Amino acid sequence: MSAPLASVPESARTVVADAVKVLRAYQKDAVADLAEDRLNRRPKRIVVVAGEVQRGKSSLVNALVGRRDLCPVGVDVTSSVTVSVTAGPEADAERAELYFPSGPRPVSPAELADWVTVDGQKVRDRTVDELPTAAAIALRDARVADVTLVDTPGVGGLDPGLAKLASESTRQACVLVLVCDASSPITAPEMEFVRQAGSTVDAVVVAVTKTDKNLGRWREVVVENRRLIAEHLGREVPVIGVSSLLAVLGAESPDPGLRDRLEADSGITELRDAVVTRLDRAVASPHIDAVRTCLEGLRVVRASIADELAAVEAGEAALPDLTAERDRLTELQAQSRQWEQYLARDLTLLRQEAIDDLERRLDAIRDKWTTHINKNGMEVLRRSEQKFAADMQADLQMAMAETLTGFLRRLHDVVVAPRFADDPTVWAEVSSRIVNSLQDKRIETHQVASKTQGLLDPTLLTMGVVGSSTLGGLLGLSALLGVGIVVGTVWVGVNLSFRAIRAGKTNLLSWLRETLATTKTATNRLLDSAVAQARPEIVIHYRDHLRTGIEQLQTTINEVQEAAAASAAARQKTTQRLTSNLAIVDKRIVAAETILSGGDPT
Repeated sequence: MSAPLASVPESARTVVADAVKVLRAYQKDAVADLAEDRLNRRPKRIVVVAGEVQRGKSSLVNALVGRRDLCPVGVDVTSSVTVSVTAGPEADAERAELYFPSGPRPVSPAELADWVTVDGQKVRDRTVDELPTAAAIALRDARVADVTLVDTPGVGGLDPGLAKLASESTRQACVLVLVCDASSPITAPEMEFVRQAGSTVDAVVVAVTKTDKNLGRWREVVVENRRLIAEHLGREVPVIGVSSLLAVLGAESPDPGLRDRLEADSGITELRDAVVTRLDRAVASPHIDAVRTCLEGLRVVRASIADELAAVEAGEAALPDLTAERDRLTELQAQSRQWEQYLARDLTLLRQEAIDDLERRLDAIRDKWTTHINKNGMEVLRRSEQKFAADMQADLQMAMAETLTGFLRRLHDVVVAPRFADDPTVWAEVSSRIVNSLQDKRIETHQVASKTQGLLDPTLLTMGVVGSSTLGGLLGLSALLGVGIVVGTVWVGVNLSFRAIRAGKTNLLSWLRETLATTKTATNRLLDSAVAQARPEIVIHYRDHLRTGIEQLQTTINEVQEAAAASAAARQKTTQRLTSNLAIVDKRIVAAETILSGGDPT
């Protein structure tokens, strides 16, 4: 079953189109462009498959796709890194890529098991200098479409960080599938995982696998799991029994009737429907973002028309206040050097706060991994060095993303909002420009270039910015975590720690210090880039803000003066024109508010 790409409701397209006409008529072209861009943006649809070791996660991913051996599976096969499978028409051919810190390398899908499983040939080869910390497969034809399935590592058990996905799902278009099996009811750790993830109930689905190996009791296990979840969590979560083996047998059948029957009997059809339904609900956010952008712009336009109408109706009595406000803005315009210096000061302080925030995060990572190394010893690390490197890399990614997200949040609160309190659309424009400036940003310091110690590689991040006000996500190496706005398609690729692990504890701790230092340097460079982009954008917008405000006030003053000198009929005509324009804008605002509240404006 291939799910069609969720289409934007026609009512939303009409609301945005009507609003854009008004926005352009009132010189709000940048807001109109942003709304149209958000309306037509294609959202990411991510399904993360998580579970304890040997629960059948990779087999389930294969079953959802309809391919028996796409992700490596077997009785003794355990995945050591994240493998993502993207199915959709954009893939021109079936291909796979391994992601090394030194860069991506294409491979045949048949070679994946050698590189991404605990006992893979390359993983066990001590002469291999570096191993991948993630892998990706692209498919053109699959039983699901326009979806990325993330098969999380089997080693390490359930990653608590994955539970954060659920609370972000309505923004990220993500669904989390927790894989249990039919040998026994849901365990306490699995129940806790569902509890943490279930803050947004729609984002979580529980799949009970291996029903074909537990024919006598799998239905009882499914019913018991539903009961336990409802009892312990006080809410319902879909629990679906699945035979991955039966599902792939059905998908590979040349007989469409037999295929559909086998897939239905396997439970995979019900699971796909549950997942796709939740994805389709989540991908509504792009058109919601577009409508919300229009609404913000319309409210600014409305305020301007209402002020002009009130001034015309007040007549000459309004002139002193209008003139005083015009003179105030003119004075600010003349003091451009002063407010630009204040802006530079504010940006410098924000950057320093972000650096302090980053240092706290990196200190926590250093303490975490130093404790881990000292507690577990080198022999333990050597048995899971690929997982160690992957988890370390995920921590560094998160430190970068959260630092940059915090910088943007404070930039809005401290710098932009106070300067543009009457025009919230400015932040959407400014933040979009800053984010776009960081897209595909590649930064290599001398230290990085000489030691290949760290690298920012934009090709490795599979989720970019969904929108300046939309929560994005980092596809990490052992987890997909919601982190707020993802600032640019950047990736911290650290020099793999394999050599350091093999060389001993001292070298490993030294590697850890150097890698943290490189991450700090790279993040500082990104902050510099963000500040360099923010300053001229804010200056330009503030100058335009003052100029437009002065022009609008002068226009209103002229109209008030003309109306005072004109006949009663002429004054009535001006009032009617403004009242009519206000009604048109109000109608567009009501339509947008209706869409946002879930109604139908028609």
